[in-house]
Amino acid sequence: MTQIELRGVQKWFGAVQVIKDLNLTIADNEFIVLLGQSGCGKTTTLRAIAGLETIDEGDILIDGKKVQHLKCSDRDIAMVFQSFSLYPHMTVYENIAFPLRATRMAKADIDKAVREVAQVLRITDLLDRRPSALSGGDMQRVAIGRALVRRPKAMLMDEPIGALDAKLREEMRAEIKRLHVKQGSTTIYVTHDQIEAMSLADRIVIMHEGVLQQVGTPEEVYQRPTNLFVAQFVGSPVMNVADTTIRETGGEVAVAVGGTERGFPFPRELLSKLNGHAASDGIALGVRPEGVLVRLEPADGFLPVEAQLIEPLGSFDIVDLKVGKEVLRARTKSGFISGTGEKVFARIDPAQAHFFDKASGRSLGVSL
Repeated sequence: MTQIELRGVQKWFGAVQVIKDLNLTIADNEFIVLLGQSGCGKTTTLRAIAGLETIDEGDILIDGKKVQHLKCSDRDIAMVFQSFSLYPHMTVYENIAFPLRATRMAKADIDKAVREVAQVLRITDLLDRRPSALSGGDMQRVAIGRALVRRPKAMLMDEPIGALDAKLREEMRAEIKRLHVKQGSTTIYVTHDQIEAMSLADRIVIMHEGVLQQVGTPEEVYQRPTNLFVAQFVGSPVMNVADTTIRETGGEVAVAVGGTERGFPFPRELLSKLNGHAASDGIALGVRPEGVLVRLEPADGFLPVEAQLIEPLGSFDIVDLKVGKEVLRARTKSGFISGTGEKVFARIDPAQAHFFDKASGRSLGVSL
């Protein structure tokens, strides 16, 4: 069992604080992805867990034991970097065996361990080759094998497939996930690529400017973002966010965006759930493209809009719709709208709408 816990971790580089009061618990066998923009502190956090960086305040615990004062070699953690860092003069077999030879393990035990890992990673036929004869994906498999072979308490990965091309990245994502399921090791993975995060993680840890923004399953961070940063960082295309005015007229509630007179109809319960925020004009509406419903003919609750830009993406299109002064992006089936300038009709699905306080950026937690 390997549980990792960070308690009140702080880290400065000179006058710049790169980790700010970070608290996080990672369960045994969990696959955690640290997600964020470059410079948000995710790699520094990973290196602090590994022992490659010191922390200025707080505690790092592995299986309940404080390890922040231990050298990285004493933490029993393996790390895989973006660069493959293989020894070019050694064969694949020798590269994987290297950490075990350093511990003076018996030759027969080393051979057994190397071949077991090679079988798991499906590189048995490459054991006699040198790195120069391998593809990028195979070199990364070897780097992972070298980390796995000594059966560490946890596996840390710092953008391990970032240097690969798109097709190889897709293949390696599936390979890493398969490996995690098979080995059941506690894994912490750093990336700025949300597709990697969504496809790999049991839980995603989203960071911004050294501050933990949200921790949750891929579904939770996508469907229930806690603030505007998460809402617009997770998802492709990003969530639509628009200033909004909420009106109640004739017993009906309308949510207007872009300064339009008419608004999208919403259930009356919206007003009570907003707890008085509706009167302040200090809220923003958030809705993902799939929550913007589009029709070619008029219908109740649908407002006339204009298609400004169509982005064909194969199985579906992303369409920019002009709503007053705002542009809302909608997801439609491929070819649904024939061309730019076409007049269509749209509405917001209340069940997929989010409301945020514009001053703080925090979600108002409204669900309909």
